Amino acid sequence: MLEIACMVDPGVKKPANDDRVAINSTLISQNSHTETVDNVCLVAICDGVGGEAYGNEAADIVVDIFSRLSVTPLTVDIINEYITKANEAVIAAQKTDLKHSKMTTTIAGLYINGDDFIAFNVGDSRIYRYRDPYISQISKDHSIRQEQIDLGLEPKPGQENVITHYLGGTCATPEIVNGIGRVFDNDVYILCSDGVWSVLTDDDFENLLSQSQELSVEKSCETLISLALQKGSKDNLSIIICRRV
Repeated sequence: MLEIACMVDPGVKKPANDDRVAINSTLISQNSHTETVDNVCLVAICDGVGGEAYGNEAADIVVDIFSRLSVTPLTVDIINEYITKANEAVIAAQKTDLKHSKMTTTIAGLYINGDDFIAFNVGDSRIYRYRDPYISQISKDHSIRQEQIDLGLEPKPGQENVITHYLGGTCATPEIVNGIGRVFDNDVYILCSDGVWSVLTDDDFENLLSQSQELSVEKSCETLISLALQKGSKDNLSIIICRRV
């Protein structure tokens, strides 16, 4: 069984909310949502790229496409096909008028089917797995900062949020991890936008998630969002937690 919860919070510094979430066929643009499913789920977070016009509409387009993905079982090829479809849909919407010409979004998604998962991302929204007592990042950021780290360089200040891949452009190839037989009982999967992960450390996640057996997935979402706000997040915040029980 999979227990799933999400929360979307506009935060305290942003005038608009560019984060969107899809939990199976349900779309969430604010507040929280919970559900329990037997063995299969598809969840996704989109973060309309900050500072660009109509990022929220780009995020709306993409989560809507993935919420309608009813093919099962999903494969890496199908996910790649839908990433391409979503990218083309955002590009088509950019052509509506000049104001929409720069609308783009990230995506981080997770498909679980029994003991298997497929994780995918474009941009810097992240996917983690907590397996007591450690958290590990499954996704890989598409960002200038990550490219510098990969080259063994010290990341330069001010480039933390500069992404290199996004939906709504020519660089939309996803990172995909095909985790065959890698979903265990009590595993906790976390998807979040940079409004959450940019201010939280691995220790923050581990300290909270070590209590995951005592806390509901909904309460865990609430607590992590609250902690991110306390630590000074200046962005919209969205998080999904999926626990195998």
